[in-house]
Amino acid sequence: MKNINMKNVAFAVILTLSTFIMFSQESDCNCRLVYDDLTEKIEYNYIGLAQMRISKKNLEYDKRKEEFKRKLVDIQPKDCSKFLQNFLEYFQDGHVFVYEQPKYSEKERIHYEKNIKNNLVDVNSILKALTFEKNRAKNNNRIDIIGKWTDGTSEIGIIKDDGYYNAYILSSKLKTVEPGELKAQFEASNKGFNGTYYSYNYAPRFVEGNIYKENTLLVLTGGTYWKKLGSLSNREASIINKEEINLPVIKKLDDKNTLFSIPSFLADYTKFIKVITDNIDLLSNTTNLIIDIRGNTGGNAIYFSFLDTYATHTLKGSQGLVLASKSTQEYFERLAKNSPETYQPIVESIQNNIGNIIDGPKYPDKQFPHFESKIENVAILTDNGTMSAAESFILHSKGASNKVKTFGSTTGGVIDYTSVNIIRLESGNQNIFFGYPTSTYHKNIPANGYNKTGIIPDIQIASNEADKIKFIINYYKNN
Repeated sequence: MKNINMKNVAFAVILTLSTFIMFSQESDCNCRLVYDDLTEKIEYNYIGLAQMRISKKNLEYDKRKEEFKRKLVDIQPKDCSKFLQNFLEYFQDGHVFVYEQPKYSEKERIHYEKNIKNNLVDVNSILKALTFEKNRAKNNNRIDIIGKWTDGTSEIGIIKDDGYYNAYILSSKLKTVEPGELKAQFEASNKGFNGTYYSYNYAPRFVEGNIYKENTLLVLTGGTYWKKLGSLSNREASIINKEEINLPVIKKLDDKNTLFSIPSFLADYTKFIKVITDNIDLLSNTTNLIIDIRGNTGGNAIYFSFLDTYATHTLKGSQGLVLASKSTQEYFERLAKNSPETYQPIVESIQNNIGNIIDGPKYPDKQFPHFESKIENVAILTDNGTMSAAESFILHSKGASNKVKTFGSTTGGVIDYTSVNIIRLESGNQNIFFGYPTSTYHKNIPANGYNKTGIIPDIQIASNEADKIKFIINYYKNN
């Protein structure tokens, strides 16, 4: 059991990532070959790059491609995903990404488990470190990833140590997990945080993450959500499901206002729908419905399950563009099995136009059934963690209802290119996957898109506004 020592009002190194990765994974991943495979798949499949080539704006990409190729000589298998993700940042498109699901032998997995079990950190020392960091942050007017969190299974303490953010288990519902185990180790990056995350069977993988929603939600690669614990006096921060963080919560605030918090649209469908049906009277009998989607980085169009509660008219159909490729054809073939009338025509069009940009699926007008509702106003609260399907939710809500206004700060801007397909790269047992968007949201992109600007709210709320829900309540009270 290790203690955390302070020296010169700074923390000495507790455990660095090398402590756990000194055992060399028996990887057959060659990052040079993975990189070649990735760039080939980008150039065959990503419509954003194809549009750059048409407008002769691809020279910077070509230069970056050669530059990164020269760096490959020193890239180890465990660092390959991080290297590739760094390369992909050029596109500034959150729908172009890589992630990994390494396959470890049982010998390797046991080694990682033993290393973590043999290097437990004293929980009291972690708590003392958290108190120290909390006071230092308060004095410096600084808020960041440091603090107590929960993933719904364990309570986790994150402290900063010699440049790293170490996340340790404080307590857990799992009997096999011991207090003081290392759960993750991050370092700051241009986009937020990245580092190594250990699953509950102790297998490490590379992840990226960031904090949103008044610094109360930490979102990691793969839709892993951690909720901040502690003194959360403001409503919008405290109304998060502690057991299943990505599930929505609905709460009546007063006779006229109801808060509908949706941290993610990547949630279990059955459980999501149950929250809606269990609270349908509360939703439909409020005057002002406040929908908080801060930190909601996306998922799918599960929001259509409740949009009819405030829809006022038909949602107009839409059509974007597609770069015809074999992988994209396979993606739409899968969709065509359930919706042939929408997706079979695009499958046939792709077959006849490989390599060309063509019209994408034509989505028909959507009519909503009549729904008895007392809702007069719908406020959608956003921040820079509102992305992808959450941005689509905003556009569809405004397209279907004249009751909707957006509040807060500008969204993340991950919607111009949409409908993500996932394909595996030739990466051996490192199991690296490449995600790319198959379609544009509409035909005017990139000339008239949202990725560069995000969706700017109708009513902007200053970042230092202490209670943003109260701000919205007062807005409707006075207007």
